[in-house]
Amino acid sequence: MKFNKVIVFFTISTVLSIITRFFQINYTVDFKNGFFYQEYTGLGYFIIAFIFTFALITVLFSFSSHRRPKSPPSNSVFLGICSFILALSIVFEAFNEFLLTSNNIQTLLFKVFGILAAVYFIALGLKQFIDIPLPNMLSLIPAVYVIFVIVLNFTAISSLALITDNIFLLSAYCIVLLFFINFAKLYNALETEGNFKKLLATGLSGSLLCFTQSIPHFIINIIHNNSYNHISNISNLSLFAFGLFIITFIFKCFSKQNAE
Repeated sequence: MKFNKVIVFFTISTVLSIITRFFQINYTVDFKNGFFYQEYTGLGYFIIAFIFTFALITVLFSFSSHRRPKSPPSNSVFLGICSFILALSIVFEAFNEFLLTSNNIQTLLFKVFGILAAVYFIALGLKQFIDIPLPNMLSLIPAVYVIFVIVLNFTAISSLALITDNIFLLSAYCIVLLFFINFAKLYNALETEGNFKKLLATGLSGSLLCFTQSIPHFIINIIHNNSYNHISNISNLSLFAFGLFIITFIFKCFSKQNAE
């Protein structure tokens, strides 16, 4: 399938997923506990399946694309700006989330790798404007940071609180982790034959889930005076920043100018 058709499908899927997720939160979810109203449980689960079906089809279409980047993207003003935004959101998250966790070692490592990830994205952003040395091995840092985000989110969630917000949050971060593993492979020239398809598939599906969780959350809280807060605004802001960086990276990396 042509790359442009994959992007068109991704765009339509993302818009429809955001709209249906907003509908799901606003009409089928009890704001007090985050669970579905009993009479809307079936509809709520149908919407979850609807959104994840879009994500799955996006993955399948991405693997059918043959546009292959010849190198990691560079000299992109917008990618640089998105890198700075992501670095800032990581700093906010690293020093404002999971403060009450009982595992001090995990929290410490989370903060350490949060700082390292923020510094990496600042350096990556600067590299879009000026020629500075940035060792390729450092591209592993974002994946390690996301691992700690997943671990701390998972341990903070009770098995009785597997509400839709937590499902979308953990699912989005798991796909984001896969993206950054492929991101590191790209910068270190590993698995050069098939990695570009994995990068595209995880990038598009990860962005879809990031935007589907974060954007409706912001809109709902604007409408309802910040009364829906089962996932913090900081976590959703970080998720949105990850989605923004990833989709910008994908567009620049798979542009015609950067294609073989």
